[in-house]
Order: sequence, then C-alpha cells, then structure tokens
Amino acid sequence: MKRIGKLCFVLLLIVSNITGCWNLKEPDQLAFIVGAGIDFTKDGQFQLSSQIAIPAGIVGGQDSGGGTKNSFSVVSATGKNIMDAGQNMQAQLSRSLFYGHRQTILIGQGMAEHGVSSFIDMFVRNPDSEMRSMVVVVKGGQAKDILAIEPIFDPFNGTTFEREQIAISLRPYYYRHFLADAVSQGTQPLLPAVSLTASKKYAYSGAAILNKEEGLKLVAFLNAKEAALANWITNRQSSFIITSSMNQADENLSLRLQSLKRLIRVKITGQRIEIDVRLKGKGTVVENNSKLDPAKKEELRLIEDKFSQLAQKSTQQLIEKVQKQYKTDIFGFGESVHRQYPRQWKTIKREWNGTFPQVQVKVQVDIKCKDPGQTSSPIKSLI
Repeated sequence: MKRIGKLCFVLLLIVSNITGCWNLKEPDQLAFIVGAGIDFTKDGQFQLSSQIAIPAGIVGGQDSGGGTKNSFSVVSATGKNIMDAGQNMQAQLSRSLFYGHRQTILIGQGMAEHGVSSFIDMFVRNPDSEMRSMVVVVKGGQAKDILAIEPIFDPFNGTTFEREQIAISLRPYYYRHFLADAVSQGTQPLLPAVSLTASKKYAYSGAAILNKEEGLKLVAFLNAKEAALANWITNRQSSFIITSSMNQADENLSLRLQSLKRLIRVKITGQRIEIDVRLKGKGTVVENNSKLDPAKKEELRLIEDKFSQLAQKSTQQLIEKVQKQYKTDIFGFGESVHRQYPRQWKTIKREWNGTFPQVQVKVQVDIKCKDPGQTSSPIKSLI
C-alpha cells in the first residue's frame, strides 16, 4: 500500500507539472505592477500609468557606478479603453505586465469628472485584475504624477496608501468596497482623496463623491474634517482629532475621539421618511489651551457638552449640504431603509435619488471624556 501511495504521489507531481506549469513565466520575464493610475486626456483618450517595481533597485540598492538605483519606474500609454492602453504600454516593455501585485488604483480628477463606470467592466471581467487594490481619487491633479513621487519609507508608494489610511484611523477602501457601493441601490461611492502638496509630495485631503446614476462621475470633494464625519456615519472611521474654541477666542481644546459608534433608525409614516442618526464616541484630552480643568467633574461635563454640540452641529450641516447641494446618498441611508423596511423599499428604491434630498434627518451626538490626559490641571494655569 505504501508503494502504491508513493507511486500515486509521483504521478500526481508529473501530471501537475505537465498540465499546470507549461504556461508559467519566470520572475525575470515579468514586470510587476504595484500601482496603477488612470487619467483622461484632453483629446478624449484613456491614459493608463503603471508603477513597475525594479527588483535591482530594491535588493541591490547600488549600481556598478556607485549611484543609487530607482526602486520603480512609471510607464504610461493611451488608448480607446483601459485594455487598449495596456496593450500600448506592453509594447514599450521587454517583460510581460503582471497585475497580481497591484495594490493601488489612482483616479485622476479629470478621469473622475469624465466618469469611471467605463473601466469597471475591465477590472471585474479581467481574471488578472486584483480586487484587493486600494482605490483613491487625485484631487486637482493626475494619477501619473502621484505615482512618480518617491515615498518616504517604502520603495514605492503603490504599496503605501493602505498604511497611510490606517495611520489616520480610516478603514482601507478596496476595489471590492467600491464595486459594492457602485452596484448598491441605497448608497453612493465615497472614495478617499489625495492631492499634491507644495513640496511635491502628496497628502490625504478628504473624500470624493461619485454619482453612479451619471456614470460614476465626480460630484464634489469633502475636506478632511467633513470626510471624518461622513466616515463616522458609515462606520469607516475609528478615531480622529476634533478641536474647538472654548470660553474665549484665544482658548481652545483638542480631543482624540475613539470607540466611535453609530446607530441609524428609520421611521416611515405614509409618504414621510424620517432618519435618526445617533453617534457616540469617547474622548481623550490631548491638548488644553483653556482655563478648564478636565480633572473637575463640572468642567469635564462642560467639555463633553461643548464637543457633543460641536460634532452634532457639524454633522447636521454636512448632511444638509450633501442633501441640498450634491443630492447623493453617501451615508447609506437608503441601505438602512432597505434593511428596516424591506417591503416599502421595493417601491421607494426606484425614486430614492429624488427622495433622499427630502428626507428628514435628525442627528444626536454623545461624546464622553473620561481621560484628561497625563496631567490634571491645565499647564497654562501653572505657568
């Protein structure tokens, strides 16, 4: 029996080598794409840019002349669609493009304004496409320019966007999340956004609103503070800093909000839809430039009330702004209606885009501050 088992194992290896490896390529025959960028040219062409890893620059670090080798190269090409541009890009390279390690898809603002629905089919249909790629919109610039920037810590920035979003306590937004939002009937995509800085680097700059009813075209951008509140409602933000003026104009205090929670309740009466948004969070005092002493219960209560009211007012204004100006449900309120009133949703979903701006939304925020930081009395009062 042992001989038979060994023989079967050998045969299995032979068969797998014959049938499974005939079309495999060696690593030195592949161009490993770690980041991709999509832009829209003035003459109506798709421009595809790929950040390709250069192994010699990563491993060796030094060339024969003593200089430092680049760890990546950015190659661009245009075409009628993404695959056409990719074919034109392949013509420039001596190695076969390999998409299995792509970790980021950057969308230039011009491409976002044109509408990104045209390339969704390729990323879903193409078996070589990586569904775990991050999706980020470039505010006020082109994707290829961001790809060309050398990162501070890593060999190439095509792999850093996930870490950067985690560093700001934002849940990474992958292509599968984008696809789910794009096909959902009760929410509109809200994508992270970056922009070029004066020092020719890039930084997180908030979020981009896309409207899938118009071909996933860019509607508007939210700044970083607005995006934090929107992501709090959608349960994509785990922590952020909030700062408020206190009793006098020159006094301010900052909290780090953590343990963020949200509860969305829907009430339908006839044709009237009401949504109750309840947000909760725990705050830690990280800077106190006021005369308030967080160690005193009365003054701590004042701090909690101040920040709860500030967050509540800001969130209410954000929701009204999105309803009236952008008319796109980035908060997923439609999905809440779907879950809580599945029968009514069958009728409501057909007109949800027109109904959303008219929905009555009430916001309640409760912030509790139990940690005054590493000191009790404000340092300002001790100087």
